[in-house]
Amino acid sequence: MKKTLLILPMITVLVSCGGTKVVDLDNKTEVSDMSNVMELEYRDWVKTSEKMTDTMLKSGGFAKIKDPVIAMGGVVNDTMQRFDTDILIKKIRTVLVNSGRAQMATNFSGEDTTSNEMRTKRTDSEYAQNTIASKGTLTAPNMSLSGKMIQRNLNIDSGWFDSRDTRVEYYLQLSLTDLKTGLTVWEDEQPIIKEGKDAPTW
Repeated sequence: MKKTLLILPMITVLVSCGGTKVVDLDNKTEVSDMSNVMELEYRDWVKTSEKMTDTMLKSGGFAKIKDPVIAMGGVVNDTMQRFDTDILIKKIRTVLVNSGRAQMATNFSGEDTTSNEMRTKRTDSEYAQNTIASKGTLTAPNMSLSGKMIQRNLNIDSGWFDSRDTRVEYYLQLSLTDLKTGLTVWEDEQPIIKEGKDAPTW
């Protein structure tokens, strides 16, 4: 009986320490600790995408192209972290498309293969041919969006018993190119600077 009484409190402690917490990103108190991480996190992507789309839409680059249709070029992750660059790019694309200022050519860059798959059904008698898109109906892109994500680590003196912190400099770069001329109509670079311990390394 005594053994049972001793074990139950231990079980209670273990259970109370477990579980998963869903973070409310609109709650400043809950997200306050997120700023302490040295890696790129949610708010870094949000702030950077907002700044980049703002400068892009205000630059006048779209005014030079009639009916802008954008294809995704390469966006290289050259940081010391592994993540999908769509974390940033998707937020920028969403703002652009929903603004009505541009459209994305998802078929051209292979993001969505449905348009091509549907066209293979032109000789399939199981499909009503008047519901299949005819030849010459796909719209080619006239612009491309490409970029790079760079990370640079610098050792700095923290001032405490000769211990050293690391300053991590992230640079997020994007270019919008006129595919007819091959000239960029907009470019931007947004830095994100962090200092602390346990910086991401190779």
